[in-house]
Amino acid sequence: MARADVVVVGAGLAGLSAAVGLAEAGARVEVLATGHAATHWAPGGLDVAAVPGTETPAAGLRLLAARPQHPYALLASHVAPALAWLRGVVAGSGLVYVGDLDAPIRPVPTSVGRTRPAAILPEGQAAALAPWAPDERLLICGPLGFKDFWPEAVAAGLRRPEAWPGTAGPARVDAVTFEPPGFRGTRNHNALDLARAFDDASWREAALVAIARAVSAAGPGPGRVALPACLGLADHPAVLEAARATLPLEPFEVPLVPPSLPGLRLYRALREALRRAGGRLQIGEAVQRVDVEAGRVVRVAVPAAARQHLVATGALVLATGGIAGGGLLATMDGRLEETVLGLPVEAPDADAWLAQDPLDPQGHPLEAAGVRTDGQLRPVDPTGASGGAALYENVHVVGSLLAGQRYLRERCGDGVALASGHLAAELLGSGRATGRQSLAEARR
Repeated sequence: MARADVVVVGAGLAGLSAAVGLAEAGARVEVLATGHAATHWAPGGLDVAAVPGTETPAAGLRLLAARPQHPYALLASHVAPALAWLRGVVAGSGLVYVGDLDAPIRPVPTSVGRTRPAAILPEGQAAALAPWAPDERLLICGPLGFKDFWPEAVAAGLRRPEAWPGTAGPARVDAVTFEPPGFRGTRNHNALDLARAFDDASWREAALVAIARAVSAAGPGPGRVALPACLGLADHPAVLEAARATLPLEPFEVPLVPPSLPGLRLYRALREALRRAGGRLQIGEAVQRVDVEAGRVVRVAVPAAARQHLVATGALVLATGGIAGGGLLATMDGRLEETVLGLPVEAPDADAWLAQDPLDPQGHPLEAAGVRTDGQLRPVDPTGASGGAALYENVHVVGSLLAGQRYLRERCGDGVALASGHLAAELLGSGRATGRQSLAEARR
């Protein structure tokens, strides 16, 4: 039987943040996950709080923290240190983030010809954050035959003034294409194919020359060029540096449909940090069984080839996601179930899950469903049946599984994930979660 100080269930931003933080503090950590999480389809930026009507993530954070039932009521003070910690961790893999809590929230282009609000982006996307000068153009440039990025369609959407809410967009939006070397006649390549090609230095040089020709042919004048987010995976910093040196306009990446290359870069940076710190990661199977003794989780089991992988543990961090992540499932009788421990779920009645208007700008009540916790992120019964006491002494809930957030409309999911994962690691690593020794000290 394997042994760990902490088992983390879930390999998204919340779970990996908790796991890396704990491993760096000296704890033995094992991450178990059914599959990959939101990093693989999210655009790669860090959404802390972009509440409609607020101008900075800090302003949105203050607004949400004032709501007693929102996770930020507990986590607000942990967001800034969690962000600073993440920047340091991923910088070791060459992944740099631009922007902070006080940066203005600006509309940045998407691959469907609209914009989305953002303030903290990876360096490869960050050029999109600068305000547009009155004479500046935006050039949408994509490879021929690439099914996930259609430059003329993207440009047509971004030419509309309503695509740039609350601000002036570029003076002109044009579209061009280039032919990626060796891809002539192909129609089924995706972002990963192109990213791996860009990782090859000789292919990269030829491709950037082709892009530079296409950009130059579009005519002179100040501007920026938007490229599909495929500028390398393993060697992204070198690809970005070469693109800046070769292209006549400042480049930035536009995230695509999954798989998200910016999200994959973030995941890979956190995975490598976990491995460097001695943590373990196993992806592919759902938790099959959890053993509890005297109010504490003591073992976690997942299926393995011809056997069962059993891990004895001192604590459990639940980072399985909410409705979208599969951490909550609906039953035929109109209930929501938490999938690992069967924890009580705070949610409206089934007949009130959805708004009458499917596109209601306020969202759907079901979005705020989740697990309610105490101040140490330990699960409690939202009905008050437990008298406010934690249901498990050594279980901590993080990320979008936490009740009270509407992360789609509030754009707070990354901030909640980081802050809760960071706090869980701090509590468990220091022993403050239980009043005992730290996990590393207890093991020694």
